[in-house]
Amino acid sequence: MRRALVLLLPALSLSAGLSACEEPSVKHNKRHKAPGEDFQFDHSVHITSPTNGETVDGAFVVTFEAGADVALVRLSVDNTRADSVDVTNVDDGRFAVTADVGRHAVRVEGVDADGALVSEHQITLRVADDQPWVTITSPSDGDTTPNPVRFTVSASDDVDSVEFLADGWSLGTAEPGGWLTYEFAGTGFEREVEARAWDGDTLVATDTITLTVDASSNTTESVFNDHVLALMDDYPTDGSYAYWWPTSGDWAGNPSDLYYLDRLFAAGDPEHRSFCVGLTFEVFMRAIVEVDQEWGGDGSINGISFDELYEFRTDWYVRDLYGAGVVDAVETYGIGQRVHDWDDARPGDYVQFWRHSGSGHNVVFVDWERDSSDAIIGFTYWSTQGSTDGVGYNDEYFGSSGSRVDPNLFFLARVQSPDDWQPWQ
Repeated sequence: MRRALVLLLPALSLSAGLSACEEPSVKHNKRHKAPGEDFQFDHSVHITSPTNGETVDGAFVVTFEAGADVALVRLSVDNTRADSVDVTNVDDGRFAVTADVGRHAVRVEGVDADGALVSEHQITLRVADDQPWVTITSPSDGDTTPNPVRFTVSASDDVDSVEFLADGWSLGTAEPGGWLTYEFAGTGFEREVEARAWDGDTLVATDTITLTVDASSNTTESVFNDHVLALMDDYPTDGSYAYWWPTSGDWAGNPSDLYYLDRLFAAGDPEHRSFCVGLTFEVFMRAIVEVDQEWGGDGSINGISFDELYEFRTDWYVRDLYGAGVVDAVETYGIGQRVHDWDDARPGDYVQFWRHSGSGHNVVFVDWERDSSDAIIGFTYWSTQGSTDGVGYNDEYFGSSGSRVDPNLFFLARVQSPDDWQPWQ
């Protein structure tokens, strides 16, 4: 049962000493944790409004949805907690919040029937007045993120440009609503990052976060991508392989029967319908068969047993909101790696991405979308989605808020050639 929650609570007043698949909505699905097509994890809680980076009035309403396993929901603003609410008997309501002008971190926490914290979702908001303002919308304050780092920023209309500084050292500038990529020479320690908003030559506003940058690993080339790209041509894009997201049943979203170690692993759909992770997983399984034959393998995926493949697929389908999905799957089982440097991206890589709104998608990477100066502004992908009437190609763009893709939640994965696989047991 889906539970859309808008919880009614007394307003949380903040004193001046405090500083606060492919559709964007969320649905409950008890079977599979699939990103990108109206999904909800049983154990998760998710803010549906406002969205990350949004500018709001001093009095605003927080709405969210919770999975079936969530019994209690807590709201906090800048680590100041409001009353907890038992959601098991609540159908409608709201969190009414009042906050001072400035940046605020708004978090909801989901607690299960045993009292254990099972999920949380946090966004950054800006309460604005008639003064200029700037907000770093990604990464979040306190994040640990891989190198290079991609900063997204929102600002008021009277801001012309935003300069980023790390520990007082200028990293470069971005336009309001845009983003900046910077590769740090030093990693593994906390830095202070400041955004300075300029109106012409006048500094009009600032925003600051702390950030720890992790080192990135080099990416190896792989024959696997060629197999993926060739197999994509087997799926017509005329609507005959339609998009379908059922609300019940045990079907895993793949259009065709999938076999592993000579046993049926996942039954397909008689009408060749699919949802995003089901389709990309099917292409992966078909490519594995071809690569195994080409390399003279033993028929297994790096020694994964039939039952263990279910755990692999659960990773692929994403275990938690904002999870890396396919990256977790291929790295956990030693058959692939995350592609950190976007210059290393290749057609046929897999992608799990999330938008600032909280919705996500699982796709095969095709190419970058670039502006007139050759800067990356978005990407072309292949998957199944309602907007293309099933299997097809689509474009999306990076940004700082709303339905734009968060570049720090864009997880590129490459399945490696078998001679690069690593032991995992």
